[in-house]
Amino acid sequence: MEEAMTRTPQLTRRGFIRAGAATATCFCLSPMMDPLNLQAARKVNPRGSADYCIFLFLDGGPSQIDTFDFKEGHYTPADFDVRTVKSGMLKLPYALFPRLSEKLDDLAIVRSVEAWEAGHSRAQYVLQVAHPVSPARRAEMPSLGAVVAYEMEARRKPGDFLPPFVSMNYNITSGAGIVGAGCLDPKYGPLAFNTQESRHFLLEDGERERFLRRWDLLSRLEQGHPVSSSGSSRPIEEFRSYYGEAHSIMMAPEVRDVFKLETEERKRYGSSALGDACILGRNLIAAEAGTRYVFITHDGWDLHAKAYDKTSTPNQYTLGRELDAAFASLLTDLSQRKTKDGQALLDRTLIVCMGEFGRTVGDLTVNKGRDHHRFASTSLFAGGGVRGGRIIGATDPTGGKVVDSGWSQKRSIYIEDIAATMYSALGIDWSKKITNTPSGRAFEYLEPVSGTTFLKVDEIAPLFV
Repeated sequence: MEEAMTRTPQLTRRGFIRAGAATATCFCLSPMMDPLNLQAARKVNPRGSADYCIFLFLDGGPSQIDTFDFKEGHYTPADFDVRTVKSGMLKLPYALFPRLSEKLDDLAIVRSVEAWEAGHSRAQYVLQVAHPVSPARRAEMPSLGAVVAYEMEARRKPGDFLPPFVSMNYNITSGAGIVGAGCLDPKYGPLAFNTQESRHFLLEDGERERFLRRWDLLSRLEQGHPVSSSGSSRPIEEFRSYYGEAHSIMMAPEVRDVFKLETEERKRYGSSALGDACILGRNLIAAEAGTRYVFITHDGWDLHAKAYDKTSTPNQYTLGRELDAAFASLLTDLSQRKTKDGQALLDRTLIVCMGEFGRTVGDLTVNKGRDHHRFASTSLFAGGGVRGGRIIGATDPTGGKVVDSGWSQKRSIYIEDIAATMYSALGIDWSKKITNTPSGRAFEYLEPVSGTTFLKVDEIAPLFV
């Protein structure tokens, strides 16, 4: 009887490479499963601490080290009047922010924010939608304001005449452009206008009769309008919906008061385009007539050159003082005005103030300015359940790198987290998705996949506790 032979497995060079490649692939792909599983199993509990949101967009990207993550150096102008305020908690260029220095009890300052992009167009798009730039899906991606408008539809009252989403002073000739409703109904897109131009949707008394005659003619001409050649009536329905919404605004007797700018109020708010927009934003919210999300742009923060030169337009001084007057006045007025059920408007209005990224640190560049820097920036939050008088997160001594995130995720805060915070405050479940999109790919309010990595998106809880 032959003796049994024990067979020893042989590992060839080819087998070693094959096994090693498979192991490495599995190791590299394994992180993909974790965020997806977390997203699927996670239950979101929105706070619902706010009914409205005002987003102050500092277009161009403010320098964090010249504003609210101030780092003094030999480059700091002497007339910045640097002071330590709020019982030694915060150092600020007082000459730029004298009024906001008195409002720190209302403000939470988050210094651990990073951006995904360092170019204006892409960064501004990401800021508006909280999703990576995707050329294939760009047209169907709704902005945060459109999602808020869509979610708030059920809360509209029969007498509401204002649009749910209003955008003011965005420079449509540069950057990403205003992101609208995307795959949602066009009525959730923004009413967009420039406060320095005529608001054509406001009828003068002498124009009302002529307008009504024209509206009646248009209505009669549209009766029985055929569907499109494809057999779909959606384009016509969208057109009629858009003009129907505009008509309700124009016909409301109260609309002129909402969009009125008084001379003395303009002075108090700084007599600037930003100040005017903040007055109108306050009025839109205070009217409690349908507007839920107000997106206000403060242009000019892209200071690549002559940042401290007072003869240059704009410069760090003019921008800081415009923001100071407008933001401080907005905080004051919202805290003093009451909702119809007696609460302070500020308590029910979340305010977010930020740019698309930060600026380079240390000495100024050869052009006497600061360039784009995505690795550290500062955002301000107020109202809507936010506890003011605090600083969350920290950067290194130069202000160029986040060294303390200041929250549970132990990583920098991104726009997805800020969006989750906004949704949560407004009572919106940010884990929801919309499936009937043109591409057939579900639109997730917030995805666990950024442009470059995976992340567990979360609200910034320390803002509220």
